[in-house]
Amino acid sequence: MAAPLQTRGSTSAAYRDAFRAVTSLWRETGLVALAMIVQSLLTARMSGSKNSSGSLTAALIEIAVTILLVPYTMAIYRHVLGLRPESAQTLLNEAMRRKDLIAYHLGWFLIGILWARVAILPMAALGLLMIPAFVLTIWLTSRLFTVGPTLAIEGLEVTPQAAFRATAGQVWTIFYIGFRVALPLVALALLLGILVFASSDQPAGRAGTPPSILTEILILPFSLFGLVLRAVLEAQIFRELGLFSPRREVE
Repeated sequence: MAAPLQTRGSTSAAYRDAFRAVTSLWRETGLVALAMIVQSLLTARMSGSKNSSGSLTAALIEIAVTILLVPYTMAIYRHVLGLRPESAQTLLNEAMRRKDLIAYHLGWFLIGILWARVAILPMAALGLLMIPAFVLTIWLTSRLFTVGPTLAIEGLEVTPQAAFRATAGQVWTIFYIGFRVALPLVALALLLGILVFASSDQPAGRAGTPPSILTEILILPFSLFGLVLRAVLEAQIFRELGLFSPRREVE
């Protein structure tokens, strides 16, 4: 039976481990940041295209970057769990070999795209479907929260099915922990966004940075750190549920 999760101190522990992961994996973090910058610039350029090929290319770029982020997530798992670090090339080769792990991350990518499309629809078109869809997403996210480390780390005795079962009865606890951890980051991003756009108000017709590019630049560090925080939380909860011990990895 899985151990009950403790919420006290979870926020500070998540941010502490996230900052440690970013500094310890500074090379990998720099490469990921560069990939996200290139993605933002290319996507912004492709989105301005009037033909369908531009939109398709932008989607393919986003999928490619999502796959490239998988080795970075694997490195964060290993760092938080205290496992031996691996080179970026080794983790990339390992990720390409693990089709189930790639499918897992692409699945979350598609869910994110779906919600992004839904968010721009008028509320009248969604009706009461929005509430059950939101609750279902919370339930699915919480139940699958510890599956990522199971798929990413070779040689563990625990299976994805066992990781899924371990989160039974912990859905709202996991959601509460995730909400508390995300709240400071989201609040800071919103505050900074308000300050930046308020201070950079330009007269109509004046040349300047396009709003979409400015938004992407502003969001980038928060998106990157949000990615780190999620991976850290997944590894921490994976460990706290009793699904991991150092002896379980086959070296």
